[in-house]
Amino acid sequence: MGAAKVTSRLQKMICVLLTLTLLAGICPTAYAKTVKATVSDSSARFYKSPDSSSDHVRIDKGVTVTVKAVKGEWAQVKYSGYTGYIKTKYLSASSSSSSSSKSSSSSSSSSWKSKVVALDWFDSGKNVLRKGHYGYVLDIRSGYMIKVKRMGGHNHADIEPATKSDAAKLKKLGSSWHARPAILKVDDKYVACSINTMPHGDQTISDNNFEGQICLHMVGSMTHGGENVRSDHQSAIKKAYNWAH
Repeated sequence: MGAAKVTSRLQKMICVLLTLTLLAGICPTAYAKTVKATVSDSSARFYKSPDSSSDHVRIDKGVTVTVKAVKGEWAQVKYSGYTGYIKTKYLSASSSSSSSSKSSSSSSSSSWKSKVVALDWFDSGKNVLRKGHYGYVLDIRSGYMIKVKRMGGHNHADIEPATKSDAAKLKKLGSSWHARPAILKVDDKYVACSINTMPHGDQTISDNNFEGQICLHMVGSMTHGGENVRSDHQSAIKKAYNWAH
């Protein structure tokens, strides 16, 4: 390895060490608005306040966040337009301090907070995204903004990714029946909801590289077969609403 390459690598290491020293809390609160960090453990949680008992959601390993300040074991971070807290032990220095957002739309999602509502599905919720129409789903854990089409559904909404790129984002979340907190955006309406990521059933878009549909639930919505209100979806909806407020 040439001398120039060694010097360059040492300079990068020094920059990283300086950043980590700053984040470690030499000062009571260390501000680092431009510092990027990566979630390094799947056990990480994204908290509303620096308190383990506060409202929180799981945040996926590998997600990049912007560190704004550090105090004690907590880092105040900005993630998908939201400001919250993650324990510093779950963060590592990012390989890039200029990582772009996962979605060009997610950077403006902080303006949604005051507009997010929780709607009863059988009251007005079912009319927010009408059958055959398109909207956007923000998956809170990953920060992905996914364009979707409502293809049907009576007890809840059956939705499918609008394009191949939207399907690719959805596939990165894995295939699971587990409930995930999310925000549904349709025009100027923002609704706390819950989704799963398991492809199943029919589809109306044939060229989106996604076989089937997924479910979107709101307050009081039910499963199609057993007509049951699933507690995990209702809990995820509450998390989405509480996080926005």
